[in-house]
Amino acid sequence: MRAQIRWELEDPYNLIVFIFGFIMLGITFFSGLTRNDTVFMIAGPDSVIVSESAKNIGLTLPRLGIEEYTIFALTGALLVSLMLRYDRDTRVAKSIYSLPVRNHSVVLSKAFSAMVLLFLASILPAFLAFIYIHGDVPGLMSRALFGEGFLAGYLLYWAMMVLYVVSLSALVAMLSPNTFASLLGSITLLYVPLVLKLRSLPPAIIDDAFFKAYTTQFYPSDRIAAFLDGSFYVGLLLPVVMLGIALILSEWRDVS
Repeated sequence: MRAQIRWELEDPYNLIVFIFGFIMLGITFFSGLTRNDTVFMIAGPDSVIVSESAKNIGLTLPRLGIEEYTIFALTGALLVSLMLRYDRDTRVAKSIYSLPVRNHSVVLSKAFSAMVLLFLASILPAFLAFIYIHGDVPGLMSRALFGEGFLAGYLLYWAMMVLYVVSLSALVAMLSPNTFASLLGSITLLYVPLVLKLRSLPPAIIDDAFFKAYTTQFYPSDRIAAFLDGSFYVGLLLPVVMLGIALILSEWRDVS
């Protein structure tokens, strides 16, 4: 499984998609941060004021708006379609799936590789844009990430988004006859919640849970608990179920 993951992470097509996502998300994150007007106090006699300033900065951590989610979903769908369907379409999968490993192990390693690449393509430009914009107030930035607990919640936010996009795309890929159908189906299902303005599905439900947790709760542990409470079923449970179904289907279907 390690060899399969390493092979996927080094595949030039996957790296091209990773670079695309990294650059495009970086541009949109930077543009979004430069448009925000954040008011904060660098220092003051009241620790509550400093805490509120740190929280305001923490809330500017780049998240997925319409433009960002479009690029994010496209990157995830491309990665999964290339990994799970392109090999089958080109018959390269015949040699991969002939190895003495179960089909679900191969699919799981591909899905995990897609998660790693999508997570890095998102979190790295987000932090780079955040540090570049707020680098002149490192004290408040550090207070926001560690003192106010934004770092843990932010990493969890991206983990949920990545898990949802990859799991849904993997399920569609297992049900699709070819790479084009997989890509088109994944993008359609990932974008439907935006078109219909559904707040009960990602990305809205995860983003709403994050924002509500970090604006209504005071302690970092309470914020994480509130975030999980508001996003657990759709942000974690549903993606795990979809990925599990995709793994089961991989055992039932042949390489074609």
